Amino acid sequence: TPVEGRRGGRALPVAVGLALVALLVACGYLGYLVWQDRRADELRRTAVEDASRLVVQLATYDHVDVDANLDAVVAEATPEFADRYREVSEGLRELLASGEGTSTGTALHSAVESVDDERAVVLVFLDQKVTNVTVPEGRVDASRMVVTLVRDGDRWLLDGAELA
Repeated sequence: TPVEGRRGGRALPVAVGLALVALLVACGYLGYLVWQDRRADELRRTAVEDASRLVVQLATYDHVDVDANLDAVVAEATPEFADRYREVSEGLRELLASGEGTSTGTALHSAVESVDDERAVVLVFLDQKVTNVTVPEGRVDASRMVVTLVRDGDRWLLDGAELA
């Protein structure tokens, strides 16, 4: 009948419209997932790079200018870590001077243990070439460190560094 023909004629455009809406929603969702995955990759990459660089800063010092090391570390640390680091550094200042201690750190390997938008935990394998009056030719100390970073805008700040 003519009425049935008209109803069938309207059903097809409605079905096509609904299919297009569903397709657009699916594409939007998949686009969001891709963006989220790329963001997570970027957070992991920058966390590894920054943790490696910051651990090298921690492990590199010279008894001639201990303040240069202190200033470099504190500049990229949370206020809490900066306070703890200043306290520890003051205790070591005299020991480094009397022992003529120097150290050069090298980050060999780094990997993310966990990361989100606010915090990252990175494992860093570190070699530290140490010289002093006792070992003037130097020795290499190998360490594993667990480094905690906190996100501050578009950069990571050092919030913790512990030997593993």
